[in-house]
Amino acid sequence: MKNKISLLFFGALFLNTTLHAQISTGAGGVASILPNSTPTNTNVGIGTTDPAYKLEVVGSIKANEGEFFKSLPDGSTYTDWKDRNIRDRVLNLGTLRDPLDNGRLLRFVDHPQSNLDAKSNFGFAIDDRSNHTRISINAETGGTGTFTLLDRNQTEYLKVFEDGTGKVYQQMGKPDSKLCIGGYSNYVPGLPHKLVVQNGSALIEGNILTDASIGIGTSNFTDGSESYRLSVKGKVRAEEVKVYNTWADYVFAKNYDLKPLAKVEEYIAQNGHLPNVPSAKQITEKGLELGEMAKIQQEKIEEFTLYLIQQNKQLEEQKLYLIQQNKEMEELKAQVKALLASKK
Repeated sequence: MKNKISLLFFGALFLNTTLHAQISTGAGGVASILPNSTPTNTNVGIGTTDPAYKLEVVGSIKANEGEFFKSLPDGSTYTDWKDRNIRDRVLNLGTLRDPLDNGRLLRFVDHPQSNLDAKSNFGFAIDDRSNHTRISINAETGGTGTFTLLDRNQTEYLKVFEDGTGKVYQQMGKPDSKLCIGGYSNYVPGLPHKLVVQNGSALIEGNILTDASIGIGTSNFTDGSESYRLSVKGKVRAEEVKVYNTWADYVFAKNYDLKPLAKVEEYIAQNGHLPNVPSAKQITEKGLELGEMAKIQQEKIEEFTLYLIQQNKQLEEQKLYLIQQNKEMEELKAQVKALLASKK
């Protein structure tokens, strides 16, 4: 294991002896270099005579750059994950949160391929003082990458994941998650909704799939006892509308009750509309159902066709009757003419 700490200081490191600032080493030296409280302690301390690390500074450090190298080779072996985290830790900053591994709030670890990790990887995390991770970033060498945000109970509420093949996923797994684009989460009209796009439009170049309903200009999807998948408050324009419904071919069944035209005339006089056709009042109050209305109109077209067929048969019969009458008239004319000729 190679440990190297290189600090390139900007300017000089100023020590104020009146404030008891000093450099201490194992044996000390000149007046400004004091011995450690324990002479066998060969660590270097600044602001302390009992340094616990190779270099321990009690106070602030000003520098242009800090470089920290700690890289264990691939193929390393660890006793457990705690041993791995301690040995692979490069940065360990903030309040002590876990005395078991001396872990602090912010940490960066550089894991080699080992008996615990199939691929080398790095990890960056920020915890709170309750030892709960709140931000986590991990990435494998030639593999997956993950960015995760967690709440105070260690429940993930946002994750961005790349599976190592170029496929990227973003998830917000908590049931009460909301996404507001172009505005803020306290936008009152958007409070009941999971996704809000405010002050702008959305372009979706694929299919929109839902197991619920879609409202345009309205959030009301019921009309009386009926519920609708698509509800529009306003006009709808389309090049074509396709409706699936039953059809009116029952009119051509032999047992269909085709009312005589006299009965139809009587019904119209009493009701002001055709039989089995909704009235103007019904359409005004309940609306027009395209599929059902198309079937009713087809029913009337087919009934009208049957009436025309009936009238055509009657006309054909009258035509034959007139031909027969004309034939008989011609025969009578011939007989009268022959009778008159015989009397001359």
